[in-house]
Amino acid sequence: MDPCEKCEELIQPFLDRELTPAEVKEAEVHLRGCGYCRRRYRFEENLRMYVRQAWAEGMPPELKAKLAALRTPL
Repeated sequence: MDPCEKCEELIQPFLDRELTPAEVKEAEVHLRGCGYCRRRYRFEENLRMYVRQAWAEGMPPELKAKLAALRTPL
């Protein structure tokens, strides 16, 4: 398997701290040496931080109503 494909597979579990010690080492080594995967990792890390922050701040009632109006029935 291509190292970048393997890293892509490990990014989410790495962020969730669900990897074995060997997998953590494999991911860390690859991230140190691959700029593309390092940027991808930082993007995912920042996205998670943004989502946590947005969730903690809550949503104004007007925005909730607008989003609810956009829902389509299943």
